[in-house]
Amino acid sequence: MKDIVDILRQQLVLSKRLLELAQAQRIELVKTDAVAARKLASEMEPILANINSLEKRKAELLANLGEDNLSTWLSKLPYSPDKKVLGTLIENQEIVLRELKKTNDSNQQYLDRHAKFIDYSINVMTQTSAGVTYGTPGDDGGRPVQGRKMFEAGV
Repeated sequence: MKDIVDILRQQLVLSKRLLELAQAQRIELVKTDAVAARKLASEMEPILANINSLEKRKAELLANLGEDNLSTWLSKLPYSPDKKVLGTLIENQEIVLRELKKTNDSNQQYLDRHAKFIDYSINVMTQTSAGVTYGTPGDDGGRPVQGRKMFEAGV
């Protein structure tokens, strides 16, 4: 039981740090600072790897106890201070993960908006329209108006 408590504590600390980095990344995305956002993303990678390895260890411990779900195993335990600590850790982790999901969703929206702006900028610079994928017979097969493709090598 102590091992699972230790794993959950470590996961909670790592999840909070991941949330801090994701929130900082959102600020950098708003400021359109790609270098800082990329640096924060590279800081997140080892944290995610550590969380994943802790999750694997937790799954192994639960498998040794004959359970595959932490909540199910926790509900079967008699009341004890350790059970209360585990419950608190699980609740705190769920709160952090919900906040992390919201932050990641907003970061994804900013990234999508930036990608659309980049596509638009490329089209403006090359004076190219993207054309349709499946054109009708009268639109010259969906070919670009300028006679060039958007990412043509000779442009």
